[in-house]
Parts: sequence; structure tokens; C-alpha cells
Amino acid sequence: MSFASASQRKSPPAPGVLRSLAMRLRPSLGTASAVQPTTTIGIADLPDGIGHLPSHVPVSLVAADSGSAAVWFPALIEDALAAGPLGLVASSTQWLDELLERPAVRAAYCSGKIKLWVLSPGMQVHVQRHGLLPLMQELERTGLLPQHALYLCDAQNLLSGLSMTQLARVSDQLSALCRQRQRPVVLAFSPPLDATALLPTLRNLCQMSMHIATLNADADRWRLNLDRWGSDMGALFQTAFGLVHDVSTHRLTADGTRTQGAIPELVTAADQWSVLATRASVEGQRGVPGHWRIVDDLEDIEVAAANSVASTVLIDAGAASDFEARARLVHQLRLSRPPTLKIVVRENLGKLRTHSEQALLHLGATVVVYKEVGFSRLLQLLQDISTQSHTRRVHPDYAQALDSFMPPRERGYQAPARFCALVRGMLDRTQGIGLSHSLVRLNMLDQIPHLDALRACHTSRDGDLFTADHEAVYVFLFACREPDVELALQRVFALPLTQLFTSQATDCSETGIRAMADQLQESLRKGVQDYSAILTAISAPAPAALVHPPAQPVAQVPADVPALPSHASAESLQPTALPLVATRLPMRLHPIGRRVVPRPLGRTST
Repeated sequence: MSFASASQRKSPPAPGVLRSLAMRLRPSLGTASAVQPTTTIGIADLPDGIGHLPSHVPVSLVAADSGSAAVWFPALIEDALAAGPLGLVASSTQWLDELLERPAVRAAYCSGKIKLWVLSPGMQVHVQRHGLLPLMQELERTGLLPQHALYLCDAQNLLSGLSMTQLARVSDQLSALCRQRQRPVVLAFSPPLDATALLPTLRNLCQMSMHIATLNADADRWRLNLDRWGSDMGALFQTAFGLVHDVSTHRLTADGTRTQGAIPELVTAADQWSVLATRASVEGQRGVPGHWRIVDDLEDIEVAAANSVASTVLIDAGAASDFEARARLVHQLRLSRPPTLKIVVRENLGKLRTHSEQALLHLGATVVVYKEVGFSRLLQLLQDISTQSHTRRVHPDYAQALDSFMPPRERGYQAPARFCALVRGMLDRTQGIGLSHSLVRLNMLDQIPHLDALRACHTSRDGDLFTADHEAVYVFLFACREPDVELALQRVFALPLTQLFTSQATDCSETGIRAMADQLQESLRKGVQDYSAILTAISAPAPAALVHPPAQPVAQVPADVPALPSHASAESLQPTALPLVATRLPMRLHPIGRRVVPRPLGRTST
């Protein structure tokens, strides 16, 4: 092990000199006092004694990112020096050189209050063979005294590569070491590290770490997660505290926000019951609470929420053309504010498309409230979600975060080959994000020309496509669930389906849609006509009646006539062999279904 000690220098060593500095240690520190000062964690204003480091048990402190390590560990070391002498073991001379630029650490080094060691590259081999004994013998031989607190920084360099048996031995040795020492023993872990693998290891080796805390950056704040910890009120598990950076002291301070649980649930926050709302989101409503802050537009919401921690932001969904502005605001608020901020989008003018609703949730909205939900139910919803924290990861790039949820710009008729390519592309792009699409095969009446059926089809939304082969018209509905298919088809076709088709086969599964598209692709070998040029040339609107009516008059619609027959999706994959249907075909409009609302209050995302 190479090392550097706290010699009686009056100035810190030059950068890089720590690696080669020879140890000339004489025990210069007096015996420990009977009452040891409390050593704190480097974070101010934590309640219930949580900021105090325990003695006689090991403590694991994990900085999840480089920013957290840079702001936390120097303050941690300064707090240790304020309580007494410190022995500091690190693996980087550069980090120690930067640490010695801090006035408090420089003064402690010059006075001999801090002893510094640098791990040699071969120390890990000794730990694998013999555990911590070689390290502790070397530290004690070169100046570590019982009254020193002992901080092992970059502890992952000591423990990485150890088997479970070797880790168990290190755990036992560390536990025995802590019982012998008067002041805290801290294992500090800093990036690069895999916290998902490290934390379970520390939990499983209980003797190695009964106290585990992780710090990570959280927008313009930080969050201290206590996996397990002791306090004046007893043991804490899975508890987190919100922190802010005090620019006057350059240290982290608790902001009063507290969450608890594996899925964080808000316990307390200063602004937990505050609500910021756009005027349009509460327009015409009675009983708007007096403490709500109502602002005129989205820009005002962004300004008003600039310092919010756990308040609720209520914005109106607006019209379809307003989606971009709402989506950008939701994304910006979610990335710039803590996860305890609630973002609620309320439909006020029209209905959001399914993919737009899903996109808002993916971008960071807590819940989308449907237009059908009354204001009193909205008030109850806001109360119900007051303890929620957002846990879904949000992509930092807005365009990439939104891309998977948005349909291509194409709509309407597509040549069969192009139709198949677009459908497969949309399936590939939305795979795994929860969007459900529908592909409908409508088998044509024998006497109906293809052109008449295609002219009766009109799609007004991007991603809704249709095409035709020899026997059927295919309609792809982007982000359309199975319960909404019938209503969507009535919107797409200007004529009742029974005037054009004999039956329909609908598939809303990814595998079924791909199989149906493959079947259509296979039919191209027989030579399927492309109607693109003909439909483009036709400028007249869709006919109100058939261009080529059947040989016999069409009967009036009886009230009790069954709907267009449906084929199972498996049948749609087989070659169609439909019987001829009489021209006097009974027909009726499909019943108009209301939008399915899975939950009375909307869909939430935490």
C-alpha cells in the first residue's frame, strides 16, 4: 500500500506528491476524551437525529452520481474533522489533492488532525486472500489511532471482485473492527458504480452495513434515501428526504420533504396541499378552493411552479392543436422539479386521443382526467394523489420521449405495399410502451366496386390508414383499442358498413396484426391494383349513395337487424371463401358506443 500521512507541513502537498510521499509518523495525538463529539453526515437540518453518524457499527454512504459525490463527500469529511481526528483512505491522489484545497481540510492536514492514505493497486488481492486484516495492520502500523474516525472512500475498489464467501469474511472483520473503535467507521462509495447491484449486496451482508444511505441528484434538488438507518425515533427503512443546496454555505440542507416506501409515498412537504391551475382548467366551475392559485396560461404555470416541491399543477388539455405546448410543459416540469410534484391534465374542450393521453403520462403527467369527470370528483382525485411521487423514468430528450407515441404523418389510402410497411413500422416503434392498435379486414360485397368502397372511406387522423386487395378493404387504426373499433369505423366510413361489406375481422394484438399484414403482403404476388392515382384525381366528396347501386333496391333498415358479422382473428389469416350475399341486404347503422373509461377518474402514472 502506498500512502500519505498528515505530517507537520504548513501547506498542502503539490498535486501528485501524495503517491510518493514517505510515511514518517509519530503518534502525536492525545488520548480520546471521555465524551466523543457527535459526528454528522455532512447534511444540515435532518430531523430526529438522522444526521448523526453512529459509532461501533459500519456505515455505508453511496453517492449515486458524480454531482452528489462532489457536493456530499467533502462536507462529510469536514463534519468528521469538526468532531475529531480522521483517518482517510482513498484510491485517487487527484481526489485527495482537490480535497486539500478546501480551507478546513488544509488546516486539519497542516495541524496533523487528518491522516491520509492511498491504496496501492495490489491491495485488493490481499483483501481477497485475507480480508481487511492486511489493510488494518498497515494503517495501525503507520499512524491510525483508536481516536480516529476511519473513512474508506472509494470502498468499491476494495470490495469489487470478491465472492460471497470473501464478502462474508470482510463483513465479520468490519463488524469486529467497528466494535473496537470509538468513532464512526464509514464506507463511502462513489461513481462509477452499479447501485442496483451494490445495494442488495450491502443489505444481504447485514454486519457490513446496518446503516445504508444513498444520495442522488433530483432536478435542482437532491434526495437522501435511507435504505436502513437509526434515528432518535427508532429504525427507519426506505425513507427519503428532499435536500437543497445552500449557496451561502455550499452544503446540502433538508427542505422538509419526506417520503417513505419502496414506491415513495409523500409523508410531509411544505407545499403538499398547494394547487396551481390554469384558468381554462377550472372555467365555469363552482366551488374552486380559495387557496388555489389560478393563472392565465401555460407560461404563468411554468413560472409559478419554478420553486414547487410537492404541490399539484392542474393544466387544461385544450384542443388537439394545443397538444404540443401541453406536452412540452409536462416534460419540462417533470425534469426540472422533484418527483413529488403532481401534474394533472384535465380534458376541457375535446377528447384526447389515446396515444396523446399515453404520451402525456410517459412525459411525466401524474394523471389525465377525462372530460366526463365532474369537478367534485376532481377535488377528491387531487386529495387522493397528494401523497404520490413520480417513479417512471422520463427521457431527458423531449423529441425522443415523444417519438414512440406519435403516429407518422401519413393518413388515408396507401398502396398495399406501402400500407404493410407503415403498419410494421408503427408496430416496431410502439412496441413495449402500452399502445394498442387495431387492424380491420372488411370483406367486400360481391357487387360493390373497390373504388366505391375506398371513396366512402375518409381518415382525418395521422396514423389511420386503409388499402385494399382483391377481396377486402384493410383499415389500420393507430392507438385504437378493441372497444373503440366500431365507433371509429363509423367515423371513418361515410356509408353504413353493411352497404359495402359482408363481414369484418378485427385484430388488436401485435402478433395478429403482423400476421394479417403478412397475408396482405403475400397477396401482392397476385398483382393487387394501386388506387392512389385514381383517388387523388377524384376531387368530388365521398358519395352519399352508391355510384353503382345493386340490381335490386336496398331495403330500409329494420331496427332489430344484426350488425355486420365478425370473423375471429385466426379466421382472417385464412384465404377468404365467402358465399354470395343477396343484393337485398338488410342493413343498419352500428350502435354508437361511448368512450370506454377504464377508471372513473382517468389513468394515472406514478
